[in-house]
Amino acid sequence: MIHCFLADLRYTQIHIDNNVFKKKILFVAVYVDNIFICRSDKNKILDFKIKLNDHFKMTNCRACKHYLKMLITQNRTL
Repeated sequence: MIHCFLADLRYTQIHIDNNVFKKKILFVAVYVDNIFICRSDKNKILDFKIKLNDHFKMTNCRACKHYLKMLITQNRTL
């Protein structure tokens, strides 16, 4: 279902992992019921989250610190 939604928004799956989508420089990783959105422009992330909320029931969690047992470090000074 989410794969079709992302395809409709013209996101493409990367060939290494078909659960990771990209459009320009916004990346979306989908794993079961978790979505990880990555981009340096916070406004673009917020716009994308609004589109997701229009189609899916979602909860917005705080900044990601771990994802699939990987430690995530964010540099917000860039």
